Amino acid sequence: MTFTRILWCAATVTLLAIVPLRVDAAPLMTVNWERLPIVIGKTVSIAMPGGSVITGKATAVESDALLVDAKTTSDAKAYPKGPVRVPRATLHRLEMQSKGTKFRILCTTLAAAVGVVGGVVAAWKVEGGILGNKNTGKATAAFIGIAGGAAALGYLAGNAADKHWTPVEIIE
Repeated sequence: MTFTRILWCAATVTLLAIVPLRVDAAPLMTVNWERLPIVIGKTVSIAMPGGSVITGKATAVESDALLVDAKTTSDAKAYPKGPVRVPRATLHRLEMQSKGTKFRILCTTLAAAVGVVGGVVAAWKVEGGILGNKNTGKATAAFIGIAGGAAALGYLAGNAADKHWTPVEIIE
């Protein structure tokens, strides 16, 4: 097995080990209508009467409705994209998306470290490498591309792992 193959296997195992399977459900949050403004500015998913589901940013809470800027909808005729008023009488439960930071930091750091090692190996293998003074532009480009690409992929993996949905039950 070549050193490059070992490096790629190690990088893959590392990334898979740090992105856990999030099988545990978030605990149910119970709020009354007066505390519902905690969802303003957050992405929410709401099952509407008739079985349709809308997802979008909660923009305001009025005395009789929650206003949502719908980005996706399962029934575009009944609930088109854009501003949607969800009446208070029909809204009993929703899902609120929250986002942490620890996995973005962890995954970006670890992937960048693996990318730096991979970039050094790739730069070394480019005709003479960094120290050979041949093709230093190609060696530098290989190093920057691999290290930067790995860091970007680590950030994206961490960003996905940091998002979670919290069920919110609205009581009277």
